Amino acid sequence: MAKATRVLIPSDFTIDSLSFVIHSIEQSTAEQLEVVLVYGNKSSTSISELLGITLEDQLNDLQSEDFLKACQMICHRYASRKLNIYADIIGTDNPNYLQHYLRGARIDEVKVPADYEFEKRTRHFFDVGQALLHLNKIRQKNVSIVEKPGVNKTGGNVLANLFFNKKWDVNY
Repeated sequence: MAKATRVLIPSDFTIDSLSFVIHSIEQSTAEQLEVVLVYGNKSSTSISELLGITLEDQLNDLQSEDFLKACQMICHRYASRKLNIYADIIGTDNPNYLQHYLRGARIDEVKVPADYEFEKRTRHFFDVGQALLHLNKIRQKNVSIVEKPGVNKTGGNVLANLFFNKKWDVNY
């Protein structure tokens, strides 16, 4: 059984950000693909927040039902490639932490949208993509970090653009 390629993609957990995810999946040649979507949210200094708010709580607040359903549709669309999509939050832009995170999560590749403007959805938001690009400049690593043109926010019916304008056979 072939090892799945793990690709980290910065995300703001909006449906707009999934256009870049689909583009990245289509460009990949891997037979098995695991996509890790990450949001940058610096850890709070409040002890009650640190002890009381879990990763699951934060993800539940950030991910809408439409976003989760869109991720499921993408997974079903690419089921033949054994695609899995995971979500995570990175708590700091510290280069040492980022390097250890990439190694610990066994990330094979990082794809950063070049011109996508992430939506600031929390008080402690930071742009993970820029932090990873900065890491790429100052350190030599085993993970390739690729900056690719992203897709700007459409402002239209994003779900329709993602799934129905692609001429995919989608059944409900």
